[in-house]
Amino acid sequence: MKKLPSWTLTATSVPLALIAGIMLGRSSSGESDATASSSDAPNRNIPTRSGLSGDDSGSASKRDGSSRSSSSDDSTRQQLTAILESSSRLERTQRLLAFLDRLSTDQFASVYEELSDSPMANIRGSERSLILQAWAERDPMSAIAHLEENGADDWERETTLSTWAAIDPAGAFAWAASSEDDGGTNNWMVGTMRGIAATSPELARDFLTQMPDDRTRSRSLETMQGYVMQYGSEYAENWIAGISDSDLKNRASRYLANDLARLDPERAAQWSATITDPNTLREVSEDISESWARQDVESAKSWVMTLPDGARGEAVEGVASQYARQDPTAAAEWLNSLGNSPAYDDAREEVVRASYRQDPATSLNYISNIASERERNRNYERYLGDWMRRDADSARDWALNNQTVLPQNVVDRYLR
Repeated sequence: MKKLPSWTLTATSVPLALIAGIMLGRSSSGESDATASSSDAPNRNIPTRSGLSGDDSGSASKRDGSSRSSSSDDSTRQQLTAILESSSRLERTQRLLAFLDRLSTDQFASVYEELSDSPMANIRGSERSLILQAWAERDPMSAIAHLEENGADDWERETTLSTWAAIDPAGAFAWAASSEDDGGTNNWMVGTMRGIAATSPELARDFLTQMPDDRTRSRSLETMQGYVMQYGSEYAENWIAGISDSDLKNRASRYLANDLARLDPERAAQWSATITDPNTLREVSEDISESWARQDVESAKSWVMTLPDGARGEAVEGVASQYARQDPTAAAEWLNSLGNSPAYDDAREEVVRASYRQDPATSLNYISNIASERERNRNYERYLGDWMRRDADSARDWALNNQTVLPQNVVDRYLR
């Protein structure tokens, strides 16, 4: 397995890198947050984790406990409100990071609840997520307990476990595996797998093989795609090859095929030759041929003819979907040269669909090439009916001149 480049950032690490940069900037200029929000805390010094307002710890220790708590809560709410009311997203992020850095662990619940219950909750989703991430990084179990007690959306469960799993993969996985979630998908586990994949796709793959074959595993695999593909085609191919479970390997091949084809369709075509499952090869071939035809129709046309019969029909459809948009007449001629096999009917329908808007008559003429009588009749009903609504005179003239190819029910409906 190729070693991951040490400089490569994962999809979720990009915002974290931004956050780290902001934090470093704040560290190099301790008064930056105070400058951005001097009205919130006029007497605040360099932020510390032990206090929200930056008051001298000796003075704070002399206050009455009850008064200090009330004052601190009021100050926290005021600072949070001021941050959220800023119209600048960058400023909100900078100030919120400084604010979260000063919070004590036991203050996160009230802060998160404050925003969740706020009228701004729906328009400050990224801020809610950032608070939840900071909380889960500091104390994942208290964040989880809060969500379980108060109810949580799928994204909240996934965000919390993703953050925890990036720090403690084994602990997060063990907890998620033993926890239940409403519905058919365990979002605790989906978040866990995403967090593990963000730091090590290979480790995530190993954990994935331990999961039961259900919707949760499928969703987890889906969320991991970007973290695998970020390292390029060779890494992704090797990552798939390293899956020991054949069913899971086939599913991963289907999920990643489109991404592989977009990166390098010719290489993806070579990779597809390693797929032994006929159903998987059939699905993968369509993704590859479509992406390849978008870049080089002639090469894609040549490749699909090298495929076994079981996969060729889907691959021809992939080429036709792109070829017909570029030149429907040439695409139709190419399909005609392949014979009248019903395996190519889906490809023929691509030509009908692509040419219809520009030339309905030519489109309907091509319907006669569809081998399946059922599909042929269905297309006549669909497109002639639409043409009748858009241009009844032209559609009726075409139908009168082509009654012999039309199904009787269409003739009865539109010509009598």
